[in-house]
Amino acid sequence: MSRAEKYKSALAAIPQPGMGCHTALLGAANSGIMAGLSDGQIFEDIRAAIPAGVRRVPDREITDAIAKARRELTPYTTTHAHHRPMARPTPKPLIDGPATRAKLIQAGSGAGPADLWELSAVRPEENASHRDALAILSLYHDKEHLYIGSPYDKIVRPTSEWRRIIERRQEAPWPHIMPNPVDGQAHDLGNGKLSFRCDAAVAAFRYAVVEFDNLPRPEQFAFWHSIISKDLLDVAVLLDSGGKSLHAWVRVNLPDRVTWDREIGTRFYGHEGVFTAMGADKACRNSSRLSRLPGHFRREKGEFQALIYLNPVVGDAH
Repeated sequence: MSRAEKYKSALAAIPQPGMGCHTALLGAANSGIMAGLSDGQIFEDIRAAIPAGVRRVPDREITDAIAKARRELTPYTTTHAHHRPMARPTPKPLIDGPATRAKLIQAGSGAGPADLWELSAVRPEENASHRDALAILSLYHDKEHLYIGSPYDKIVRPTSEWRRIIERRQEAPWPHIMPNPVDGQAHDLGNGKLSFRCDAAVAAFRYAVVEFDNLPRPEQFAFWHSIISKDLLDVAVLLDSGGKSLHAWVRVNLPDRVTWDREIGTRFYGHEGVFTAMGADKACRNSSRLSRLPGHFRREKGEFQALIYLNPVVGDAH
């Protein structure tokens, strides 16, 4: 399907206002920009494509969606004849230690899940459910292999298969997911054991996990609200672990393991790294780091792992 055809399909898929229209506007705007259209043309097309509903979508909502899409897609566009997406460069966070962290917490003081929900390009449902897990899977191509399970499981499956399983069971029974896709092959750990979800198995170095176990939850909400609202890091996912911390998936889109080790292992999580200085969990430095799968109920905590913020962009699913 060509970019123009994808754009027409996105326009045709816009539902009535009140039925998910807001989220669809951003998707249509993304497709229009990738098709090489002007903002004015995209606005006219979206306005004409919105079905009648219980409310009229204001012009500002459409222009905001186009502006947001334009900001997010700028790093992915080139002057190449085929307009092939380029990997976004490693984020350069304007945060350098505890003092800056304290300022960001102060700036976001009082923010909670609802405030982050308002910032989300895709609005999670009010109550955590298996749909949170399905929303996360939208970040991946159907054929990409993912690890979902407990810390001791060994099975990896294509995204399409995980999606069918979760839809059929109407629940997210597994506690963990590895944000970075794997190659589906077993790799020697050097001790005679094989692993499908080690660093050597990572096929796409797309997300770095960041969490702060040492911060009270209100301060974590405040911190991430400031980070996202000020666009200091390209946060793709923010989820509540159902325990004491929030997990952020920072979009980095690095080309290989060598670059990951240099940028994430050193600049972010090294001895003098940005996140190390801010008190983030250094165990998150490896590319095969597990995160929590939203929609799973943690019985030992009596809480759901919930999706709070989701910001997919063109280029996530390769």
